[in-house]
Amino acid sequence: MLFRFAFRFLVFVGSLASAFVARATETLAERGALTGDAARSTLSDPVLGELNPWVSRTKSEGAFALAERGTLASLVVAEGDFEVVKIAAADLAEDLGRVTGAEAEVAGRFKPRQGGQVVVGTLGSSEVVDTLLKRTGLDVSELEGAWESFVVAVVGEGEKANLAIIGSDRRGTAYGVYELSQAIGVSPWHWWADAAVRKSESLYVSSGTRRFGPPSVKYRGIFINDEDWGLQPWAAHTFDPELGDIGPKTYEKVFELLLRLKANTLWPAMHEVTKAFNLYPENKTLADRYAIVMGSSHAEPMLRNNVTEWTEPKRHFNYATHPEVVKGYWEERLKENGGFENVYTLGMRGIHDSGMTGGGSKEDKIALLERIIADQRGLLAKHVDADVAAVPQVFTPYKEVLELYEGGMQVPDDVTLVWPDDNHGYLRRFPNEVERPRKGGSGVYYHISYLGAPLAYLWLDTTPLALIWEEMQRSYALGSRDYWIVNVGDIKPQERGMEFFLSMAWDIERWGRDAQPAFLKALAEREFGGGLAEAVRDLLNEYYALNFQRRPEHLQWWMPYTRVKTSPLTDRELEERLERMLDLIERCDALEASLPPEERDSFFHLVAYPVKGAAYANLQYFHLEQYHRLFHADNAQARKHGGLGKLAADRLEALTQRYNEETGAGKWRRMMAVEPADSAWRSYRTTPWIVPAAGMRETVADFRETYEQLRFDPWRPHAAAQAEVMREAESFDRRGGRGARWEVVQQLGWSGDAIAVFPQDFGSVAFEELGEDTPWVEYAVDLSGEGAYRLFLEFLPTFPSEESEHLEVGVSVDGGEMQRVSIFRKSKTQEWSRNVLEGSVGAELEVQIAQAGTHRIRIYMMDTGTVLDRLFLHQGELAPSFSGPSVLR
Repeated sequence: MLFRFAFRFLVFVGSLASAFVARATETLAERGALTGDAARSTLSDPVLGELNPWVSRTKSEGAFALAERGTLASLVVAEGDFEVVKIAAADLAEDLGRVTGAEAEVAGRFKPRQGGQVVVGTLGSSEVVDTLLKRTGLDVSELEGAWESFVVAVVGEGEKANLAIIGSDRRGTAYGVYELSQAIGVSPWHWWADAAVRKSESLYVSSGTRRFGPPSVKYRGIFINDEDWGLQPWAAHTFDPELGDIGPKTYEKVFELLLRLKANTLWPAMHEVTKAFNLYPENKTLADRYAIVMGSSHAEPMLRNNVTEWTEPKRHFNYATHPEVVKGYWEERLKENGGFENVYTLGMRGIHDSGMTGGGSKEDKIALLERIIADQRGLLAKHVDADVAAVPQVFTPYKEVLELYEGGMQVPDDVTLVWPDDNHGYLRRFPNEVERPRKGGSGVYYHISYLGAPLAYLWLDTTPLALIWEEMQRSYALGSRDYWIVNVGDIKPQERGMEFFLSMAWDIERWGRDAQPAFLKALAEREFGGGLAEAVRDLLNEYYALNFQRRPEHLQWWMPYTRVKTSPLTDRELEERLERMLDLIERCDALEASLPPEERDSFFHLVAYPVKGAAYANLQYFHLEQYHRLFHADNAQARKHGGLGKLAADRLEALTQRYNEETGAGKWRRMMAVEPADSAWRSYRTTPWIVPAAGMRETVADFRETYEQLRFDPWRPHAAAQAEVMREAESFDRRGGRGARWEVVQQLGWSGDAIAVFPQDFGSVAFEELGEDTPWVEYAVDLSGEGAYRLFLEFLPTFPSEESEHLEVGVSVDGGEMQRVSIFRKSKTQEWSRNVLEGSVGAELEVQIAQAGTHRIRIYMMDTGTVLDRLFLHQGELAPSFSGPSVLR
């Protein structure tokens, strides 16, 4: 079959123009003002156009001249202020130099009778701030006692005008400084993604006072994990070869990045290839200098990395049999680190994220874990604070520990409960009515990178931002507001997902149901200017959509160590998918070619490598799969596919070579490895098709030329492969309900948008209580037949908001009898594995149609965790396909 279904996906999201600019303006206005024309915000508006709205290259009335024709204002920081404040001020001086080319002066004394000074300091800890407040009368009363808040204010007029950046605490001040850095055009990713800076010899801060903070989530940070194939070899061999490891030099760059993104917490790298964070004594003092709160993963209680720090026999890491040995091990760390700002993980699991040892029955394990936590808190009271309730502590009910918690285990009220996702981006549990009022509150541990079952995803950033938004917005609405950690793997290439997650944690209201396109456009405007922003946004929306259907790391349809199973794509689906991949590559190349040379490295890291890498991975997989399918049936065609698979593999290799060897003049050597990078952890990684030897394939130089002579041998359906009716969930005709309703979440789901019920804390509705007041959505469908029809509903594989093992909705046809749809949802089951790999979970029910014509399908909410994506109607047999109902695959 010729490649005749050409598919140009240029307008798929063109109609989703962002209302970002309007919302940014409204946010500032709605939050009120402190003084004069002051604006109040909880997050800097990303650079729109060339500069942030409150910093300009042209002077306005009352504006402060931060730089004027190459002459810079001086920076003033008190010698007695916190170390992180001085670090941030030094970074601001460098950032000003990057933008203006001039050198900024950093002074220790404020000259109150003069202007042209940027006064940086922490309320109550800075002499220069005290002097400025006395002289100007600037009202900063809202900063007193606030958490991580700051003001940026122009004080004085004319030549005596100064700029004040005042924080409520040490991090608040640092955030204020980095806020100004971003406002003048320095990206938070200036070092980590080689983001270019647009030069300007003049910079003016508009008049007024702007207040930022407090953050929506108190503790916000990242987990560096599974670093074996990226961050560790890069640090050990490229960035810090003298140490040969991830150490203080690397962590200093991580800490700076966290501050620029308004994060405050780090779980450090902990795999066996990396020496434990605290085995380098400088690390903990460096973290304190940068005011970074140190924590540790759910498997590393009391700041201990058990993989490299536990030197006793492994069998002794058992509190039932060796409590004093384990307790002494924990106490040693508290003696060393108790004087620093930490969040302490309580509880216990086995070494390297294995199950907890000790205890017999479930009841015995619960009693043992309660005893462990009591003893850990005794150590905290002894070495950190006698008032143990004042010490930040977290407990993560993860894997088997969740069963113990739900089995009746008691956790002290002041301890924060941290709820994990299922490792694939879907939160398994939310705080209930009993847990929400807890003094310690609740938090979230989320993944955008993972090594584990059913298949790992360690390579590219393919978790849609729309999914992150829906899940984290729901978690916040239901009470998880105290502690958010995201597993980012090696940091690169997870830049977009990491920044988006942290931006939500800083200001939960920052993004709405158009979060993904709005954020991507704002990111592109900041990094590459407004001219390309919409094109970059659309490109990345398409990238997320295609990889949500199947991540590049999940391109096989069989589990490791099981029989090979080929993909379920029909010929049309194969042709369309591969055409869309080629289209991504071509659009990406065109965008990169239009950029100035100094911006191409950043574009390559943030856009081109993930987009083109995923596309080439798909081209390689599917063409090599076709080679194996056609080898005996049509060897000539098989050889063409083999050549195309080889071409894709070569292009992907060259792309990765460019990442490691060419961008940044070799700065990122050894950072990037295509998955699977080696033969380790085989039970969680795919087995690629073998590229045929040179004599077994054609030599191919171009995809499109070869496609003209190509045919596919897909799985051939024995029945109709396309349903009579397919509707995207967002294309509903009517909706109703009281107190809540179904709303469209843009770019969420398998092919387009999806719908969910808002507000997300609306609660659940029992099947017996469904009615007109229940949030419902209705579809008018034209059917050609009568009698029994098969209705297929496709949902995202989320978990219920309420404590239940079932996602449920009610369904009626033409106002007739209500039917209950119930889908079992439990992680680590075979169904769950298939659902997370496919990005979908489905249900089938039979509905009766009295006669041909138009009919109304109405779907009623029963739980706010339900996200409806698509629905199909069909009469008779329907063959399975990649894009069809998931229950048939």
